[in-house]
Amino acid sequence: MVKNSFTLFETLLSITILIIIISGFSNSSYYDEKAINNSKILNTLENKFTTNNFDSFSTSSKKITITKNYTNKEEIIVKKHIFINDEIKIFKYEK
Repeated sequence: MVKNSFTLFETLLSITILIIIISGFSNSSYYDEKAINNSKILNTLENKFTTNNFDSFSTSSKKITITKNYTNKEEIIVKKHIFINDEIKIFKYEK
């Protein structure tokens, strides 16, 4: 006897497998919009670091004491550039 159509069990099984595959792709990090936006922000920040354009950063001065060979102390004034977002916090010290 030749089988011509799917049974109800086979249909439900194939639909279940398709739902699992589709939900796996939709929940993967490849389509994560927040991660894509964060990578765009990080890319623009990297470009600003390269060109020394610190417009979107808050800048403050800080005094740092460095000890060399346990005896020589040297004080340096550095600038601290800070970018704070909901998920990103980046800072850079510059002499």
